[in-house]
Amino acid sequence: MNVPKIRFPQFVGDWQTHLIDSILERSGDAVKVELDKSYRQIGVRSHGRGLFHKEAVTGKELGGKRVFHVVPNAFVINIVFAWEQAISLTTDSEQGFIASHRFPMFLEKDDKSFLPFIRELFLRKRGKQLLELASPGGAGRNKTLGQQAFLKLKIQIPSLPEQKKIADFLGVVDAKIAALRARQAGLARYKRGLMQALFSQRLRFTKPDGTPFPDWEEKRLGELGSFSGGGTPDTDVDRYWGGQTPWISSSDVLDGNLTGATITRWITEEAIKSSATKRVSKGTILIVTRVGVGKLTVAQCDLCTSQDFTNFLPLSGEVNFIAYWLLENKNTLLRLCQGTSIKGLTVEDLKTMKIKLPHPDEQQKIADALSALDTKIQAVAGQVAQMEQFKKGLLQQMFV
Repeated sequence: MNVPKIRFPQFVGDWQTHLIDSILERSGDAVKVELDKSYRQIGVRSHGRGLFHKEAVTGKELGGKRVFHVVPNAFVINIVFAWEQAISLTTDSEQGFIASHRFPMFLEKDDKSFLPFIRELFLRKRGKQLLELASPGGAGRNKTLGQQAFLKLKIQIPSLPEQKKIADFLGVVDAKIAALRARQAGLARYKRGLMQALFSQRLRFTKPDGTPFPDWEEKRLGELGSFSGGGTPDTDVDRYWGGQTPWISSSDVLDGNLTGATITRWITEEAIKSSATKRVSKGTILIVTRVGVGKLTVAQCDLCTSQDFTNFLPLSGEVNFIAYWLLENKNTLLRLCQGTSIKGLTVEDLKTMKIKLPHPDEQQKIADALSALDTKIQAVAGQVAQMEQFKKGLLQQMFV
């Protein structure tokens, strides 16, 4: 196929096949490192997530590393993780930065290519396959991009005006995604600030008649409910899996989101009877107390958990208030951790943990305010996911 499925109407004709070295040229001006001078380096994230700036180091700290001046508006690759689409474009913001030999930079050659288009091309599934093809070896750091192999890759591209049209259109989509992500991050920051103000009591709700609620009372968590543990059924026994009861591990919990647990596995009744896992009811606070300490979620249905959790069922106190309070006091949970190779919390640690409780009505107001913010954050996250899926479809249909 030499034409894309979706195309701007003013363009016709087949896309042409080119070797990378016929449309891109390597650019690199070596830095003469001075030992007492300060330097800022760039890095490139995997999965097309862009550049980042490293902390400044001295020339002495660079040692014998070969480094080059960063060229603005260049196509740059992290050769160690090229197979994970660790590619990006430099900007004027990187003027004066340096890059190690692991980040080769390329410029447009003979007016045949437009770098924003080239970036989008390599963010496609086919682009990933090409980067993998030029990155022989095993997993991880052994899969280093061969720069000569990269330059000999064959790609199909349209005329320069069509490249620019496609890249500009996808740039609008990227800008929309970036705006949504910024909104999501802004809401998350606002939520963190609100939690700090509410739980420090710098900000208080009042009764409907405007009078203040009573002072908060200090309790121990163990006075407010009961605890249970979890377990993992034998993963080699097929009959334990694929049942009717949801089962989650700590990796299924999204940090900072009370309803952010993704259920991907279900277990059978036999699995529950044959392992340490126990069924917990909807409304139980699932606290990660081993791998990923401090993450927690509130069960949205009856389910089972792995041994990474200590599950807390409040018998008094508003469930979401207690859960949000635990989120706000994550650092306290981390300080209580014990152990050497795997640090964790014990049930006794949690039972003796002190918590300040306001009047039940004030608890409800606090929980409702924070839940409303979480709903907004989740809604924006959903919009981000939709736009990313939309762009993924465009990448598949606007390229050959």
